[in-house]
Amino acid sequence: MAITENMYYGTLAEATAYFENRLHEEAWFGSSPIDRPKALLRATQCMDALNYKGNKHSVWTLLEADEDATDEEIREAEIAQLLEFPRGADTVEPEVIKIACFECAHALLDGIDPDSELEQLSVVSQGVASVRTTYNRNQAPIEHLLHGIPSPTAWRYIKPFLRPGEKLKVSRVS
Repeated sequence: MAITENMYYGTLAEATAYFENRLHEEAWFGSSPIDRPKALLRATQCMDALNYKGNKHSVWTLLEADEDATDEEIREAEIAQLLEFPRGADTVEPEVIKIACFECAHALLDGIDPDSELEQLSVVSQGVASVRTTYNRNQAPIEHLLHGIPSPTAWRYIKPFLRPGEKLKVSRVS
């Protein structure tokens, strides 16, 4: 399946224009033009795995027209909109969401893998002879990596759109 611009936030032209005005953009312009849409697609997938406030625009529109919409109709509206944004009354994705996508794509093209980075955070020593690696599992993970976002800059743009984390209180009754 070919990657098309409706599968990620922003456009290739917008991303290129963004990086033309950004310092340290070597990962974007140093990458193959074939890899750039792949990076934008993967960045969008990372971003769309998060739990955002409100409803997709398609669901919002349905519920505005029919507040008694069935679960089936809501599911259909959910599926009809490929990406998580736009949301609510918005008809286009916010500019900061596009920038977050561009920043995530840049980090991915620069070789940052959130899973590997998260694992490496706990390494406190490594060896060569007799191959030894020591981990500190008490270190708190960096929030953006914990949520699968490779760029802390992107995370700062995304975070205001997220639902607040819900705390779960567990108690044991004997």
